[in-house]
Amino acid sequence: MRAALTVLVAIAAILAGGAAAGGQEQAPPVWVIALEGTIDPVNAAFVERRLDDAEAGGAAVAILRMDTPGGFDASMREIVGAMRGAGIDVAVWVGPSGARAGSAGAYIAAASDHLGMAPGTNIGSATPIGGGGGEDLDAKIRGDAAAFIAALAQESGRNAAAYRAMVDDAANYTASQAVDRGVAETVQPTLAAFVAWLDGREGRDGAPLVTAGAPLQERDLPWYLRALQVLIDPNLVFILLLLGLAGLGYEIFNPGAIIPGVAGGIALLLALAGLSVLPFTWAGLALIALALALFVAETQVAGVGALAAGGVVALALGGAFLFDGGPGLEPSLPFVIATAAVIGGGFAVAAHLAMRARRRPVATGGGALVGEIGEARAAIGAGGGRVFVNGELWSARAANGTEIPAGARVRVVRVDDEGLTLTVEPGEE
Repeated sequence: MRAALTVLVAIAAILAGGAAAGGQEQAPPVWVIALEGTIDPVNAAFVERRLDDAEAGGAAVAILRMDTPGGFDASMREIVGAMRGAGIDVAVWVGPSGARAGSAGAYIAAASDHLGMAPGTNIGSATPIGGGGGEDLDAKIRGDAAAFIAALAQESGRNAAAYRAMVDDAANYTASQAVDRGVAETVQPTLAAFVAWLDGREGRDGAPLVTAGAPLQERDLPWYLRALQVLIDPNLVFILLLLGLAGLGYEIFNPGAIIPGVAGGIALLLALAGLSVLPFTWAGLALIALALALFVAETQVAGVGALAAGGVVALALGGAFLFDGGPGLEPSLPFVIATAAVIGGGFAVAAHLAMRARRRPVATGGGALVGEIGEARAAIGAGGGRVFVNGELWSARAANGTEIPAGARVRVVRVDDEGLTLTVEPGEE
C-alpha cells in the first residue's frame, strides 16, 4: 500500500541530499522537519524517512516543527515508533504562534525527548472520535488511547496524569499552562530560540546536546507529496474512481469516442494513486464496479429501472465499505448516498432515452424522406414529375395515379427505383 509513497519520499530525500552534505563545518547540524496539517500516511512516511536521513547525516538533534489538528491513529503511531526508534534525540516545537498540537499531535508531542511551545499555541483534545462500535467498544478505545499517551509521557519524564486528561476529559492547555502542568518544558517564541534552549540539555544518551551555532537544515513536505495529500481525501478518491470506471466503460461500449476514455483513464490513475496510500477493501471496489455494470446494463436492455436501483444500492454500499482505516478514512455517507442517487437517476434517464430511440423506425438514405413534406415543381401524374424536398429536387410519381398540380404541397409516401424516385401524395395545405 505504501510502496508508491515510499518511492516519492525517497525521491525527496535524494533531491535534498546535496544540501545536507555541506553543513558539517562548525557543529553537527540540527534537522528541522515540518509536520503540518493532518497526520496522514503521507506525513508519516515523510517524517519517518527524514528521521532516518537526520540520523545518517550526523544530526545533533531532529526537531519536528508541529502545527496539526490531529489525524489518523495508524499514521500517528508510525511517527511515534520512528521517533522512539531513532538513534538521535527528537524534539518537538509547537509553533509558530497560532499553531497547535491537537488530537494525534498530542501523542507525538508526548513521545518527544524535548518539548517546547511558542506563545499563543495549545496542546490537547486527544480523545479518539468516531469509533462507532457501541458504548463498550468506544470505552475500550478511549482506555487504550489514555494508557498509550500516559505511557509516552511517563517515558519522556512528563506529567502522565495531565496527558491522560487530554483523552479522558478532552483537556487542552495553552503554552504557559502546559509548562506549569509538566506537559511541556519551555515556551520559546521562535524556532531559533528553541534551538538555543536545547544547547547543553541532556540527550537520550546522557551526553549534553550541542546546538549552539549549529546549522539548521529545514525539510518541508515537497510539492508532489502535498499534491498526494490532496489525492488521499476519501471523498475525492471515491469520485475519481467513479469517473475513471465510467469513462472507460463508456469507451468500451462506444469505441472511438476517445475523450471519455482518455479522461476516464486519467481519473482512474489519480484514484489509484490515492488508493496506493489509503487502506482500501476489495469488497468496496467490487461493489462499485458492480454498480457501474448495472448502470450500463440499464441502458442496454428494456426495463423499468430495476437495474439502476440495484446499481444505486451497490454504489452506496461500495462507497461505505471502500476504506478500512478507522475514523476519518471513509467518504461522507450522505455524500456517497447523494452521489449514488444522482448517478443512478442519470443512467435511468439515459436508459429511457435509449429505449425511445430504439423504438423509432430506422431510416437511412432515401428512406429518411418518407413522411417529409415538399413542393411539386411540375405537374405530377402517373407518368411522373418533379418535387422539391429537403432542399433537393427529386423525380416523383403520384400515388394511386392522382394528378397533383405544380406548386402543390406533397407528402413522400415511398422511395422507389433504388432511392431515385419518390412516390408522393397531396400534402396538407
